[in-house]
Amino acid sequence: MKNVLNIATLLFVVIANSLAHGDKLKIANANAAFEIGGVVVTAGETYRGELKVPSGDDEVESFIPITVHNGNDAGPVLSLIAGIHGSEYSSILSMQKLAGLIDPAKLSGTLVIVHIANMPAFTGRTIYFGPDDLKNLNRSFPGDINGTITERIAFILKREVIMRSDYLIDIHSGDANESLGPSYSAYYAEAGGEMVFEESRRIAIAFGLETIVQFAGSYDSVDDAIYTGAQAVTLGIPAIDIESGELGKFGDQYVGPIIDGARNVMRELGMIAGDPELPANPLFISNRTRVFSNHDGIFYADRKVKTGNYITAGTRLGIITDYHGNELETIVAPSAGVLLILFGTPPVNKGDNVVVIGRISESGC
Repeated sequence: MKNVLNIATLLFVVIANSLAHGDKLKIANANAAFEIGGVVVTAGETYRGELKVPSGDDEVESFIPITVHNGNDAGPVLSLIAGIHGSEYSSILSMQKLAGLIDPAKLSGTLVIVHIANMPAFTGRTIYFGPDDLKNLNRSFPGDINGTITERIAFILKREVIMRSDYLIDIHSGDANESLGPSYSAYYAEAGGEMVFEESRRIAIAFGLETIVQFAGSYDSVDDAIYTGAQAVTLGIPAIDIESGELGKFGDQYVGPIIDGARNVMRELGMIAGDPELPANPLFISNRTRVFSNHDGIFYADRKVKTGNYITAGTRLGIITDYHGNELETIVAPSAGVLLILFGTPPVNKGDNVVVIGRISESGC
């Protein structure tokens, strides 16, 4: 009987130790609380709210609607930013839909969704610029809390979102005046150091689009990194840009790839179950050539060319006329490559970037 009791006691100790060890492993893999905008989101919870953008000397205040899914288990912080430009609707609607598809109980890490970064531009229905200060949010980083409303938005995004991220995706489309095709992911191939651009490349491929643009160049400081993604990589945070959509459209053909791509990246980072669906043979764009208007007037795109086409140098892309219809300028392609962006509405101003051509990478990677 004594031997039986000793065996039972031994088994109890073994089981107790095993359970204790298991609890320790579980605790070790548990996610921490996540703080943003003064709000603490506990593990396994979802927060839907907003980041306040205070008023300044201009007496203009704003807010940034966000959703935070803080997973049960530990993992990276992935931030998705939509609406840097207020009329790029496919990015905004895709994030609204994605937010309802994520269960924090099945999530490892933290997903931060910025639904509309530039609320003044969204409600004002403006392209490129904010209506209050005529500044481009994607040229305003690192921001200034004492600056104009656009600069204050940039400051809040940097402090509350970018600097809390392990990975960042800045989601765009062709603005309301731009034809854009094909949809593509993009990353800084030279900025932020080797680890940063290798990780950026990793998630750019994992997003799953068939075209990948490699941004050239680096930045001496965060003050020089005026773009959203550039600010992130200069701070040492892997980041990519996404372009899907055009001309203010927001159909499933534009929204769907963004939702699928975001979930692909989450799978690649081990945040949700499954493997990402990688592109079979992605096309890499190594450099971009831009054409700017020399006149104010009306732009007529050539009907024979469409974005996504491969064009040769000298291809006629359109004309610019004055307001009476007199031709002022013929726009031709200065180089061969994929026509990524072409103005798709009539108004054009001197200095506008009316054409972007992507040169295919010779190395293919």
